Amino acid sequence: MTNDIIYKRLAPGVLDELKKTVPRQSGGRHAHQLHRKLSEDLGHPKLRDHLAAVVALMKITKDGDYDGFIRLLDQVHPRFDEVPLLVYQHEAALPSL
Repeated sequence: MTNDIIYKRLAPGVLDELKKTVPRQSGGRHAHQLHRKLSEDLGHPKLRDHLAAVVALMKITKDGDYDGFIRLLDQVHPRFDEVPLLVYQHEAALPSL
C-alpha cells in the first residue's frame, strides 16, 4: 500500500531504485525503511510535499471511502509506472452509434 500511494507516485523509477539500493535481511525484508535512502536536498522535500498532498486528499474523501481516495489520488498524483487516463470516461458523454 505504501509503495502504491507514496513511492510509485513520487517520481519515475524511484521505487525501483530504492529497492535496488536498500539491502534485504535474511528473511527477505528490507534492512531499513526506503525513505532513508532518499537524498536530503531533493528526495526528502519531495516526499514531505507528497505526503502533505496525500493527507489532504484523505481528509476530503468522504466517510473513509478508500476507492474514492484512490480515484482522487490517481487524478492529482498518478503513478509514474502507468499511463494516465487523459480523457474523462462517462457513459453519458459517449455518442450513441
